[in-house]
Amino acid sequence: MTTKNPWRLPLIALLCATMLGLGAGVWLQQRSAEPVNPYEKLGGDFTLTSAQGPVSLSDYRGKAVMLFFGYTLCPDVCPTDLARMSAVFDQLSDSEAQRVVGIFVSVDTDRDTPERVTEYAAFFHNQIIGLSGSAEAVAAVAKQYYVLYQRVDAEDSALSYTMDHSATTYLIGPKGKVRDLIQHGAGAQEMAQAVRAVLAG
Repeated sequence: MTTKNPWRLPLIALLCATMLGLGAGVWLQQRSAEPVNPYEKLGGDFTLTSAQGPVSLSDYRGKAVMLFFGYTLCPDVCPTDLARMSAVFDQLSDSEAQRVVGIFVSVDTDRDTPERVTEYAAFFHNQIIGLSGSAEAVAAVAKQYYVLYQRVDAEDSALSYTMDHSATTYLIGPKGKVRDLIQHGAGAQEMAQAVRAVLAG
């Protein structure tokens, strides 16, 4: 003789629903725990000119790129940040350094020819590429990266004018996306760690 339990089927259904709910909750939690790139929509590909001809950011897919905007007659910020960029290469292993490139874009389009900015960048390290272009071309790239710059007349200076500009180094990953922003005051060791993180994916 069997005893009927009218509560058994509803209980089994409830247990199944609970397990499904827990499984979905765990899946959603893991999904939300995946790292989100806050700079996903910042930047993008561009093409400017070096002494050797046109250079595109996409030429360096598969590598990490340290991108900085400035100008060759900058009295302090640019030499400091390019020297830091050079020091990063020195801190990386040979295999790491082969997967990294530096790009220096001049915002002083009146004075910095492609030849001049290429020579200036290479002075700091042979893996730093100097780029320039027309005022319109550079302005378009600066807009992509939210770079601010402006000409400041200096009548009492032999330079006649200087360029005020933002001082951020953009770390771009192997897929061409901005992955991190390094501010002017950061040290070479901190920046090298950030570059390694970008290389690690």
